[in-house]
Amino acid sequence: MSIRTTIVIVALFTLSGCGKSGDSGLEVSKGEFDGSWPFTVDSGVVDCFDGEAAVFKAEGQSYQLNGYARSRGYAPIDPIWKDNPDIPGAKVSVGDMINLALKQC
Repeated sequence: MSIRTTIVIVALFTLSGCGKSGDSGLEVSKGEFDGSWPFTVDSGVVDCFDGEAAVFKAEGQSYQLNGYARSRGYAPIDPIWKDNPDIPGAKVSVGDMINLALKQC
């Protein structure tokens, strides 16, 4: 085996470890979250895919938290996004969730 072949094989094994598994992410819950909980569900998992796609997973569905996730085809967050009780017509900010999700990249 040539040195070049060996380098390619090592690189492939190294890169294969960089992928995301289906059970990755950070579990979050309404009771443990520091701040305004932005969802109508009580818990889920924040995760990041493709280096920038911030996603919230709950009840078997993966929802987009940012535009990059939207461009990747994740479901709209609207069905579980909580209305802001202090500002009629606005939603509770998902900014903290996006930050948590991006830390999973």
